[in-house]
Amino acid sequence: MDRMNDAPTSAPAKPAGQAPADMTRDVQATLRAEHGRSRLTIAAWLGAALAAAALLFWWLRPVEQAVQWRTETVDRGDMVLTATATGNLAPMREISIGAEISGRIEEVLVAENDAVARGDVLARFDTEELTVTLAQAEARLALAIASVAENEATLAEARLNERRTEEVVTRNLASDADLDAARAARERAAARVTSARASVREAEAAVSVARTRLDKAVIASPIDGVVLQRNVEPGNAVAANFQTPQLFLLAEDLERMKLELALDEADVGLVSTGQPAVFNVDAWPDESFNARVLKVYLYPTIENNVVTYTAVLSADNPDGRLRPGMTATATITTGIREQVVRVPNAALRFKPPDDESRGGIVIGPPGMARQRDDAGPGNTVWVLRDGAPARVLVRTGHTDGRYTEVPGSELTPGDAIIVGAGTRAGAG
Repeated sequence: MDRMNDAPTSAPAKPAGQAPADMTRDVQATLRAEHGRSRLTIAAWLGAALAAAALLFWWLRPVEQAVQWRTETVDRGDMVLTATATGNLAPMREISIGAEISGRIEEVLVAENDAVARGDVLARFDTEELTVTLAQAEARLALAIASVAENEATLAEARLNERRTEEVVTRNLASDADLDAARAARERAAARVTSARASVREAEAAVSVARTRLDKAVIASPIDGVVLQRNVEPGNAVAANFQTPQLFLLAEDLERMKLELALDEADVGLVSTGQPAVFNVDAWPDESFNARVLKVYLYPTIENNVVTYTAVLSADNPDGRLRPGMTATATITTGIREQVVRVPNAALRFKPPDDESRGGIVIGPPGMARQRDDAGPGNTVWVLRDGAPARVLVRTGHTDGRYTEVPGSELTPGDAIIVGAGTRAGAG
Protein backbone atom coordinates (compact mmCIF):
# COMPACT_ATOMS: atom_id res chain seq x y z
CA MET A 1 0.00 0.00 0.00
CA ASP A 2 2.80 2.43 0.85
CA ARG A 3 4.50 1.74 -2.47
CA MET A 4 1.26 2.36 -4.27
CA ASN A 5 0.74 5.67 -2.55
CA ASP A 6 4.30 6.79 -3.36
CA ALA A 7 3.92 6.10 -7.10
CA PRO A 8 3.20 9.12 -9.38
CA THR A 9 -0.40 9.85 -10.12
CA SER A 10 -1.40 9.06 -13.71
CA ALA A 11 -4.47 9.79 -15.79
CA PRO A 12 -7.16 7.27 -15.32
CA ALA A 13 -7.02 4.66 -17.93
CA LYS A 14 -9.76 4.72 -20.54
CA PRO A 15 -11.88 1.73 -20.78
CA ALA A 16 -10.72 -0.58 -23.42
CA GLY A 17 -14.04 -0.60 -25.16
CA GLN A 18 -14.07 3.21 -25.74
CA ALA A 19 -10.57 3.73 -27.18
CA PRO A 20 -11.43 3.46 -30.94
CA ALA A 21 -14.34 5.90 -30.67
CA ASP A 22 -12.23 8.43 -28.85
CA MET A 23 -9.53 8.14 -31.45
CA THR A 24 -12.07 8.68 -34.20
CA ARG A 25 -13.37 11.80 -32.52
CA ASP A 26 -9.83 13.15 -32.08
CA VAL A 27 -9.01 12.59 -35.74
CA GLN A 28 -12.23 14.25 -36.85
CA ALA A 29 -11.51 17.26 -34.59
CA THR A 30 -8.01 17.57 -36.01
CA LEU A 31 -9.31 17.44 -39.56
CA ARG A 32 -11.94 20.05 -38.81
CA ALA A 33 -9.22 22.36 -37.33
CA GLU A 34 -6.92 21.90 -40.32
CA HIS A 35 -9.81 22.53 -42.69
CA GLY A 36 -10.64 25.77 -40.83
CA ARG A 37 -7.09 26.96 -41.03
CA SER A 38 -6.98 26.26 -44.76
CA ARG A 39 -10.12 28.32 -45.27
CA LEU A 40 -8.57 31.17 -43.31
CA THR A 41 -5.34 31.01 -45.39
CA ILE A 42 -7.28 31.03 -48.65
CA ALA A 43 -9.37 33.96 -47.43
CA ALA A 44 -6.20 35.88 -46.51
CA TRP A 45 -4.65 35.29 -49.94
CA LEU A 46 -7.90 36.31 -51.62
CA GLY A 47 -7.96 39.53 -49.56
CA ALA A 48 -4.38 40.35 -50.51
CA ALA A 49 -5.11 39.74 -54.18
CA LEU A 50 -8.18 41.96 -54.03
CA ALA A 51 -6.16 44.72 -52.35
CA ALA A 52 -3.45 44.49 -55.04
CA ALA A 53 -6.08 44.59 -57.77
CA ALA A 54 -7.69 47.64 -56.14
CA LEU A 55 -4.28 49.40 -55.95
CA LEU A 56 -3.54 48.57 -59.58
CA PHE A 57 -6.96 49.83 -60.62
CA TRP A 58 -6.35 53.07 -58.69
CA TRP A 59 -2.94 53.44 -60.33
CA LEU A 60 -4.22 52.88 -63.86
CA ARG A 61 -7.67 54.34 -63.50
CA PRO A 62 -8.60 57.30 -65.64
CA VAL A 63 -7.83 60.48 -63.75
CA GLU A 64 -9.43 63.72 -64.68
CA GLN A 65 -6.87 66.53 -64.31
CA ALA A 66 -7.01 70.26 -64.84
CA VAL A 67 -3.89 72.12 -66.06
CA GLN A 68 -2.69 75.18 -64.22
CA TRP A 69 -0.66 77.44 -66.53
CA ARG A 70 2.20 79.49 -65.10
CA THR A 71 2.51 82.68 -67.08
CA GLU A 72 4.57 85.83 -67.21
CA THR A 73 3.81 89.06 -69.00
CA VAL A 74 5.58 90.13 -72.15
CA ASP A 75 7.06 93.54 -71.39
CA ARG A 76 9.31 96.22 -72.79
CA GLY A 77 12.58 97.02 -71.03
CA ASP A 78 16.34 97.42 -71.20
CA MET A 79 18.68 94.47 -71.72
CA VAL A 80 22.35 94.46 -70.78
CA LEU A 81 24.20 92.12 -73.13
CA THR A 82 27.22 90.31 -71.76
CA ALA A 83 29.83 87.73 -72.68
CA THR A 84 31.42 85.50 -70.06
CA ALA A 85 34.84 83.88 -70.28
CA THR A 86 37.55 82.45 -68.03
CA GLY A 87 41.26 83.21 -68.03
CA ASN A 88 44.32 84.00 -65.95
CA LEU A 89 45.90 87.17 -64.60
CA ALA A 90 49.39 88.20 -65.62
CA PRO A 91 51.62 91.27 -65.32
CA MET A 92 51.22 93.84 -68.06
CA ARG A 93 54.85 93.25 -69.01
CA GLU A 94 57.09 90.33 -68.12
CA ILE A 95 60.80 90.26 -68.93
CA SER A 96 62.87 87.11 -68.94
CA ILE A 97 66.49 87.76 -67.97
CA GLY A 98 68.98 85.27 -69.38
CA ALA A 99 72.71 84.84 -69.78
CA GLU A 100 74.48 85.62 -73.06
CA ILE A 101 77.78 84.08 -71.97
CA SER A 102 78.78 80.79 -70.45
CA GLY A 103 80.51 80.49 -67.15
CA ARG A 104 80.13 80.01 -63.41
CA ILE A 105 77.80 82.21 -61.38
CA GLU A 106 79.81 83.84 -58.63
CA GLU A 107 77.16 85.94 -56.90
CA VAL A 108 73.34 86.31 -56.86
CA LEU A 109 72.11 89.53 -55.26
CA VAL A 110 68.28 89.27 -55.41
CA ALA A 111 65.53 86.83 -54.48
CA GLU A 112 61.86 86.34 -55.35
CA ASN A 113 59.54 89.28 -54.58
CA ASP A 114 62.47 91.73 -54.34
CA ALA A 115 61.83 95.15 -55.84
CA VAL A 116 64.54 96.23 -58.28
CA ALA A 117 65.35 99.45 -60.13
CA ARG A 118 66.72 99.87 -63.61
CA GLY A 119 70.48 99.09 -63.56
CA ASP A 120 70.47 97.15 -60.29
CA VAL A 121 72.86 94.17 -60.36
CA LEU A 122 71.04 90.86 -60.17
CA ALA A 123 73.97 88.42 -60.49
CA ARG A 124 77.64 88.25 -61.47
CA PHE A 125 79.72 85.67 -63.31
CA ASP A 126 83.27 84.67 -62.43
CA THR A 127 85.29 87.13 -64.56
CA GLU A 128 88.84 85.81 -64.19
CA GLU A 129 88.99 84.19 -67.63
CA LEU A 130 87.16 87.08 -69.26
CA THR A 131 89.62 89.58 -67.79
CA VAL A 132 92.58 87.63 -69.19
CA THR A 133 90.91 87.47 -72.61
CA LEU A 134 90.43 91.25 -72.59
CA ALA A 135 94.09 91.82 -71.64
CA GLN A 136 95.23 89.60 -74.54
CA ALA A 137 93.02 91.49 -76.98
CA GLU A 138 94.36 94.83 -75.79
CA ALA A 139 97.93 93.57 -76.19
CA ARG A 140 97.23 92.45 -79.77
CA LEU A 141 95.75 95.88 -80.46
CA ALA A 142 98.87 97.59 -79.20
CA LEU A 143 101.00 95.30 -81.39
CA ALA A 144 98.85 96.13 -84.42
CA ILE A 145 99.19 99.85 -83.77
CA ALA A 146 102.97 99.51 -83.55
CA SER A 147 102.99 97.56 -86.81
CA VAL A 148 101.12 100.41 -88.50
CA ALA A 149 103.72 102.90 -87.33
CA GLU A 150 106.54 100.68 -88.59
CA ASN A 151 104.95 100.19 -91.99
CA GLU A 152 104.18 103.88 -92.34
CA ALA A 153 107.89 104.63 -91.77
CA THR A 154 108.80 102.05 -94.40
CA LEU A 155 106.33 103.67 -96.79
CA ALA A 156 107.87 107.10 -96.22
CA GLU A 157 111.33 105.67 -96.91
CA ALA A 158 110.10 104.01 -100.12
CA ARG A 159 108.56 107.25 -101.36
CA LEU A 160 111.82 109.15 -100.72
CA ASN A 161 113.82 106.47 -102.51
CA GLU A 162 111.43 106.64 -105.43
CA ARG A 163 111.90 110.40 -105.80
CA ARG A 164 115.69 110.07 -105.69
CA THR A 165 115.62 107.37 -108.32
CA GLU A 166 113.48 109.57 -110.60
CA GLU A 167 116.10 112.38 -110.34
CA VAL A 168 118.96 110.01 -111.15
CA VAL A 169 117.10 108.59 -114.14
CA THR A 170 116.45 112.14 -115.37
CA ARG A 171 120.25 112.71 -115.36
CA ASN A 172 120.75 109.44 -117.17
CA LEU A 173 122.70 108.12 -114.21
CA ALA A 174 120.34 105.19 -113.62
CA SER A 175 118.23 102.95 -115.74
CA ASP A 176 114.47 102.74 -116.01
CA ALA A 177 114.64 99.38 -114.27
CA ASP A 178 115.94 101.02 -111.14
CA LEU A 179 112.97 103.43 -111.21
CA ASP A 180 110.53 100.56 -111.65
CA ALA A 181 112.05 98.78 -108.66
CA ALA A 182 111.74 101.90 -106.51
CA ARG A 183 108.09 102.34 -107.46
CA ALA A 184 107.32 98.68 -106.67
CA ALA A 185 108.97 99.02 -103.29
CA ARG A 186 106.81 102.06 -102.52
CA GLU A 187 103.63 100.24 -103.50
CA ARG A 188 104.55 97.23 -101.32
CA ALA A 189 105.15 99.54 -98.39
CA ALA A 190 101.78 101.22 -98.93
CA ALA A 191 100.06 97.78 -99.02
CA ARG A 192 101.75 96.78 -95.77
CA VAL A 193 100.46 99.98 -94.19
CA THR A 194 96.94 99.16 -95.33
CA SER A 195 97.26 95.63 -93.94
CA ALA A 196 98.61 96.92 -90.63
CA ARG A 197 95.72 99.36 -90.30
CA ALA A 198 93.25 96.52 -90.99
CA SER A 199 94.96 94.50 -88.26
CA VAL A 200 94.41 97.43 -85.93
CA ARG A 201 90.70 97.47 -86.70
CA GLU A 202 90.54 93.73 -86.15
CA ALA A 203 92.34 94.05 -82.83
CA GLU A 204 90.01 96.86 -81.81
CA ALA A 205 87.01 94.62 -82.58
CA ALA A 206 88.53 91.82 -80.52
CA VAL A 207 89.00 94.25 -77.62
CA SER A 208 85.40 95.38 -77.98
CA VAL A 209 84.16 91.78 -77.94
CA ALA A 210 86.24 90.93 -74.90
CA ARG A 211 85.08 94.06 -73.10
CA THR A 212 81.45 93.35 -74.01
CA ARG A 213 81.69 89.78 -72.71
CA LEU A 214 83.20 91.13 -69.54
CA ASP A 215 80.35 93.62 -69.22
CA LYS A 216 77.82 90.82 -69.77
CA ALA A 217 79.29 88.99 -66.83
CA VAL A 218 77.29 91.44 -64.72
CA ILE A 219 73.52 90.85 -65.11
CA ALA A 220 71.54 94.01 -64.38
CA SER A 221 67.83 94.78 -64.35
CA PRO A 222 66.60 96.57 -67.48
CA ILE A 223 63.42 97.88 -65.81
CA ASP A 224 61.94 99.06 -62.56
CA GLY A 225 59.91 96.15 -61.25
CA VAL A 226 59.81 93.08 -59.04
CA VAL A 227 61.48 89.68 -59.22
CA LEU A 228 58.91 86.95 -59.91
CA GLN A 229 61.29 84.02 -60.38
CA ARG A 230 64.93 83.32 -59.58
CA ASN A 231 66.31 80.22 -61.29
CA VAL A 232 70.00 80.40 -60.44
CA GLU A 233 72.18 79.97 -57.38
CA PRO A 234 75.81 80.93 -56.68
CA GLY A 235 78.16 78.29 -58.07
CA ASN A 236 75.85 77.18 -60.89
CA ALA A 237 77.48 76.66 -64.27
CA VAL A 238 75.58 78.32 -67.10
CA ALA A 239 75.95 77.17 -70.71
CA ALA A 240 74.61 79.65 -73.25
CA ASN A 241 76.03 78.01 -76.37
CA PHE A 242 72.75 76.71 -77.84
CA GLN A 243 69.93 78.32 -75.87
CA THR A 244 69.81 81.31 -73.59
CA PRO A 245 68.94 80.06 -70.10
CA GLN A 246 66.36 82.02 -68.10
CA LEU A 247 67.90 83.17 -64.84
CA PHE A 248 65.29 85.67 -63.64
CA LEU A 249 61.70 86.61 -64.50
CA LEU A 250 60.81 90.23 -63.79
CA ALA A 251 57.46 92.01 -63.82
CA GLU A 252 57.52 95.66 -64.69
CA ASP A 253 54.55 96.76 -62.58
CA LEU A 254 52.07 94.72 -60.53
CA GLU A 255 49.86 97.71 -59.80
CA ARG A 256 48.31 97.17 -63.21
CA MET A 257 47.51 93.65 -64.35
CA LYS A 258 46.23 92.10 -67.54
CA LEU A 259 43.63 89.36 -67.80
CA GLU A 260 43.89 86.98 -70.76
CA LEU A 261 40.53 85.34 -71.48
CA ALA A 262 39.65 82.40 -73.74
CA LEU A 263 36.69 83.92 -75.56
CA ASP A 264 34.19 81.61 -77.23
CA GLU A 265 33.88 82.08 -80.99
CA ALA A 266 30.15 82.74 -80.57
CA ASP A 267 30.95 85.85 -78.49
CA VAL A 268 34.02 87.16 -80.30
CA GLY A 269 31.93 89.27 -82.67
CA LEU A 270 30.36 91.13 -79.75
CA VAL A 271 33.56 92.02 -77.87
CA SER A 272 35.60 95.07 -78.86
CA THR A 273 38.25 97.37 -77.42
CA GLY A 274 37.14 99.68 -74.62
CA GLN A 275 34.19 97.64 -73.33
CA PRO A 276 33.88 97.46 -69.52
CA ALA A 277 34.00 94.19 -67.61
CA VAL A 278 33.95 92.80 -64.09
CA PHE A 279 35.68 89.65 -62.88
CA ASN A 280 36.04 87.49 -59.79
CA VAL A 281 38.89 85.39 -58.44
CA ASP A 282 38.76 82.47 -56.04
CA ALA A 283 40.97 84.25 -53.52
CA TRP A 284 38.35 87.00 -53.06
CA PRO A 285 35.04 85.31 -53.95
CA ASP A 286 32.84 88.03 -52.46
CA GLU A 287 34.46 90.90 -54.34
CA SER A 288 34.30 91.98 -57.97
CA PHE A 289 37.10 93.79 -59.79
CA ASN A 290 36.70 96.19 -62.69
CA ALA A 291 38.49 95.77 -65.99
CA ARG A 292 38.42 97.04 -69.56
CA VAL A 293 39.04 95.29 -72.88
CA LEU A 294 42.41 96.20 -74.42
CA LYS A 295 42.34 94.03 -77.54
CA VAL A 296 41.06 90.80 -79.04
CA TYR A 297 43.54 88.65 -80.93
CA LEU A 298 42.71 87.79 -84.53
CA TYR A 299 44.47 84.44 -84.46
CA PRO A 300 42.45 81.62 -82.86
CA THR A 301 43.43 78.91 -80.40
CA ILE A 302 42.11 75.44 -81.30
CA GLU A 303 42.08 72.68 -78.68
CA ASN A 304 40.04 69.48 -79.08
CA ASN A 305 38.19 71.09 -82.02
CA VAL A 306 37.09 73.97 -79.74
CA VAL A 307 37.89 77.40 -81.19
CA THR A 308 38.58 80.30 -78.84
CA TYR A 309 40.07 83.76 -79.22
CA THR A 310 42.28 85.51 -76.68
CA ALA A 311 40.88 88.73 -75.26
CA VAL A 312 43.21 90.90 -73.18
CA LEU A 313 41.73 93.05 -70.40
CA SER A 314 43.47 95.54 -68.12
CA ALA A 315 42.74 95.86 -64.41
CA ASP A 316 44.08 98.13 -61.69
CA ASN A 317 45.75 96.45 -58.72
CA PRO A 318 46.74 99.25 -56.34
CA ASP A 319 46.64 97.12 -53.18
CA GLY A 320 48.45 94.14 -54.73
CA ARG A 321 45.76 91.60 -53.95
CA LEU A 322 45.66 90.34 -57.52
CA ARG A 323 48.57 88.07 -58.30
CA PRO A 324 49.95 86.59 -61.53
CA GLY A 325 48.42 83.27 -62.45
CA MET A 326 45.12 83.69 -60.59
CA THR A 327 42.13 82.19 -62.40
CA ALA A 328 39.40 84.74 -63.08
CA THR A 329 35.91 84.60 -64.53
CA ALA A 330 35.02 87.81 -66.32
CA THR A 331 31.74 89.19 -67.60
CA ILE A 332 32.15 91.72 -70.41
CA THR A 333 29.34 94.19 -71.08
CA THR A 334 29.03 94.03 -74.85
CA GLY A 335 26.07 96.39 -75.28
CA ILE A 336 22.73 97.67 -74.00
CA ARG A 337 19.42 97.18 -75.80
CA GLU A 338 17.04 99.90 -74.66
CA GLN A 339 13.27 99.44 -74.38
CA VAL A 340 12.93 96.29 -76.45
CA VAL A 341 10.07 93.77 -76.37
CA ARG A 342 11.39 90.79 -74.43
CA VAL A 343 10.24 87.40 -73.19
CA PRO A 344 11.66 85.20 -70.42
CA ASN A 345 14.02 82.52 -71.66
CA ALA A 346 11.87 79.94 -69.87
CA ALA A 347 9.09 80.68 -72.36
CA LEU A 348 11.32 79.56 -75.25
CA ARG A 349 12.04 76.27 -73.49
CA PHE A 350 8.43 75.51 -72.55
CA LYS A 351 6.56 72.62 -74.18
CA PRO A 352 2.88 72.10 -73.28
CA PRO A 353 1.55 68.66 -72.27
CA ASP A 354 -0.93 66.57 -74.29
CA ASP A 355 -4.32 67.83 -75.26
CA GLU A 356 -5.85 65.13 -73.01
CA SER A 357 -4.07 66.56 -69.97
CA ARG A 358 -5.72 69.92 -70.46
CA GLY A 359 -9.02 69.01 -68.83
CA GLY A 360 -9.07 65.46 -70.23
CA ILE A 361 -7.84 62.04 -69.17
CA VAL A 362 -4.35 60.85 -68.48
CA ILE A 363 -3.64 57.11 -68.32
CA GLY A 364 -0.86 56.38 -65.87
CA PRO A 365 0.34 57.50 -62.46
CA PRO A 366 -1.21 60.66 -61.05
CA GLY A 367 0.42 63.77 -62.50
CA MET A 368 1.94 61.92 -65.46
CA ALA A 369 1.59 63.68 -68.83
CA ARG A 370 3.16 62.99 -72.21
CA GLN A 371 4.82 65.80 -74.12
CA ARG A 372 3.53 67.15 -77.39
CA ASP A 373 5.33 66.16 -80.55
CA ASP A 374 4.52 69.54 -82.17
CA ALA A 375 6.07 71.67 -79.45
CA GLY A 376 8.18 73.41 -82.08
CA PRO A 377 11.77 74.70 -82.15
CA GLY A 378 13.41 77.09 -79.72
CA ASN A 379 11.76 80.12 -81.36
CA THR A 380 8.29 78.85 -80.47
CA VAL A 381 6.36 80.37 -77.55
CA TRP A 382 2.90 79.67 -76.18
CA VAL A 383 0.55 82.50 -75.30
CA LEU A 384 -2.48 82.01 -73.07
CA ARG A 385 -5.52 83.21 -75.00
CA ASP A 386 -9.09 82.56 -73.82
CA GLY A 387 -7.76 80.13 -71.22
CA ALA A 388 -6.00 77.93 -73.78
CA PRO A 389 -2.40 77.97 -75.03
CA ALA A 390 -1.83 79.31 -78.53
CA ARG A 391 1.39 78.57 -80.39
CA VAL A 392 3.27 81.61 -81.72
CA LEU A 393 6.42 81.54 -83.87
CA VAL A 394 8.70 84.47 -83.09
CA ARG A 395 11.97 85.92 -84.33
CA THR A 396 14.55 86.10 -81.57
CA GLY A 397 17.29 88.66 -81.12
CA HIS A 398 19.84 89.25 -78.39
CA THR A 399 19.67 87.65 -74.97
CA ASP A 400 21.06 88.62 -71.59
CA GLY A 401 20.75 85.16 -70.08
CA ARG A 402 17.34 85.83 -68.52
CA TYR A 403 15.36 87.56 -71.25
CA THR A 404 15.42 87.28 -75.05
CA GLU A 405 14.55 90.07 -77.44
CA VAL A 406 11.67 89.45 -79.88
CA PRO A 407 12.01 92.18 -82.50
CA GLY A 408 9.00 91.17 -84.59
CA SER A 409 5.34 92.07 -84.17
CA GLU A 410 4.15 88.58 -83.19
CA LEU A 411 3.97 89.56 -79.50
CA THR A 412 2.94 92.76 -77.81
CA PRO A 413 3.63 93.96 -74.28
CA GLY A 414 0.97 92.64 -71.94
CA ASP A 415 0.58 89.20 -73.56
CA ALA A 416 0.43 86.37 -71.04
CA ILE A 417 3.19 84.03 -72.15
CA ILE A 418 3.35 80.52 -70.69
CA VAL A 419 6.52 79.52 -68.90
CA GLY A 420 5.31 76.34 -67.17
CA ALA A 421 2.36 74.12 -66.37
CA GLY A 422 1.08 72.06 -63.43
CA THR A 423 -1.78 69.61 -63.04
CA ARG A 424 -4.58 69.50 -60.52
CA ALA A 425 -6.97 66.53 -60.13
CA GLY A 426 -10.55 67.47 -60.95
CA ALA A 427 -13.87 66.19 -59.57
CA GLY A 428 -14.77 62.52 -60.15
